[in-house]
Amino acid sequence: MREVTRVTVLLALGAVSLSKTTQPSSMGAYEGQNVNISCSHPNIDTNEYIFWYQQIHNQGPRFLIQGYKTNVQNEEASLLIAADRKSSTLGLARLSLRDTAVYYCTVVTHSEADGSAPVQYLLWGGAHSLGEVQKQCFL
Repeated sequence: MREVTRVTVLLALGAVSLSKTTQPSSMGAYEGQNVNISCSHPNIDTNEYIFWYQQIHNQGPRFLIQGYKTNVQNEEASLLIAADRKSSTLGLARLSLRDTAVYYCTVVTHSEADGSAPVQYLLWGGAHSLGEVQKQCFL
């Protein structure tokens, strides 16, 4: 008989007045299952990219995947982007306990400074103070 372990996936609270994204507050799945996490970003601008991050307890956010218009996939996750770009879905395959984390969806404005580095503004939810804005640059 196979032992079943439940994996909890916590999601960032996106219903902040300054936020451009909305996600469900939490979900759960069993080890070995696939999970899809949706994110709504109805006010996304044409120059904004969709980024997903994972934050494990007591660690900083870690980049998972990004996309603009087309669906993308890497060794950790897949990203499905709606044709109108107003929503996206993060796909995680074969969950394990190490996937227990908070997952953040955010939209990122492409920096015009050097034409290549998107500048990101994360609006934290959950254990972080709502409305706290952190600016990060990805080169």
